[in-house]
Amino acid sequence: MRYKLLHPHRSPRLALIFAGWGMDPHPFGGVGREGYDIALVWDYRDLSAPWAGELADYTEIAVIAWSFGVPAAARFIIGHPSLPFTARIAVNGTKQPVDDRLGIPEEIFGGTLASLDGRNLMKFHRRMCGGGAGFRLFSEHLPQRDVEELRDELRAIGGRGSAGDVMWDTAIISSGDLIIPPRNQMRAWETDACGIITTDGPHLPDFNALLNSHLTDKRLVETKFRKAAATYESNAMVQRDITDRLLAAVPEGGHALEIGAGTGYATAELARRTSTLEVWDLTLSPAVEELASTGKISARACDAETAIASVASGSIDLLFSASTVQWFNSLPAFLREVWRVLAPGGTALISTFGPQTMTEIHTTAGTTPGFPDADTIRRMIPMAEVTEELMTLTFASPAEALRHVRLTGVNSLGTASSPAVTRRIITSYPLSPDGSAPLTYQPIYITIRKTS
Repeated sequence: MRYKLLHPHRSPRLALIFAGWGMDPHPFGGVGREGYDIALVWDYRDLSAPWAGELADYTEIAVIAWSFGVPAAARFIIGHPSLPFTARIAVNGTKQPVDDRLGIPEEIFGGTLASLDGRNLMKFHRRMCGGGAGFRLFSEHLPQRDVEELRDELRAIGGRGSAGDVMWDTAIISSGDLIIPPRNQMRAWETDACGIITTDGPHLPDFNALLNSHLTDKRLVETKFRKAAATYESNAMVQRDITDRLLAAVPEGGHALEIGAGTGYATAELARRTSTLEVWDLTLSPAVEELASTGKISARACDAETAIASVASGSIDLLFSASTVQWFNSLPAFLREVWRVLAPGGTALISTFGPQTMTEIHTTAGTTPGFPDADTIRRMIPMAEVTEELMTLTFASPAEALRHVRLTGVNSLGTASSPAVTRRIITSYPLSPDGSAPLTYQPIYITIRKTS
């Protein structure tokens, strides 16, 4: 496999894209995501990865695998377990590249290989792009590879069979995919992905939209919450209620880890109920720093999603996290780590948000929160107890609802804030019969008890 760092911004986080068959860096020059370096892997004639050592300095690697890049990425993940992988997102591909039920049908694959030449390659690209309009845009940045080389690559892919077992966070299936039948993809991912998302579009995805939807700019999250610190407590009514519900289930004693302390609303109470308390957050609030200065807790500014890998197995009696993990790139990977670090008899109390959260804003803005629903979370960690509820706040106007979102700092996950989008939200906001503006939250509670 070949590798190229496309847009190095000296970020500690990397979006590692495994491209489809026949690709090279030319079509990916405009792909980017704030807060991430972008790297491309292509050419699957040989699956060795002598460049893997170049990834060692990243604290987080999100894998986005497209088409025949999916089985290649699966083998890479299996072969490099020490790398800090978080998100694992498969797009219009399966681990079985050639299969009548789970991939490209054998007859179609064989016909493509037998007839491959320059003219038929252009036909393939047109189908990949979903027709003329998409192909015209793609043709401005065509891959620059020899047809014979592509034939060799196709032979190599077809000869390998199914990739190894990797549980993917999300499988994205385009309903207009003319390369790998969507029904085959749906069958393939029934057991190999925590969640499946179907979307409109062709085989070739919009990578910028995909990265923006599925990867969190954690630097932006940190900045937003730091700016909202002074107004958070007086506006985060829902978050306080959620935290109170989790606190009611906290056991006495033991060594505890709080992830995402925020303004420290739960921290002092946790310190009273537990024997020792360690607190992590992207940025530490003054209240948390003050508690740490007294020696009642230890506090660390870090990205908990990746830092948890350094915690010793079986060393935590209580892991507590309220309204934080929705910012993580891979909830499945994090929950697996939570299970690992819990001591026998230990408990994890975690809350996140479901896809109906702020539906009024996201629907009118044309965005999506990208949060998994309760059933998807149950697939991530079957041993957990997962419950949910709906909570609705009411504001005098859409402008007041947007102000609430801004003052709590929770608008960093794709809720656009340009003047044009703000105007559209205000004018199209779904009002109640009395003219008030409702705002929905969907908290999801995850309780994990490790009995042995």
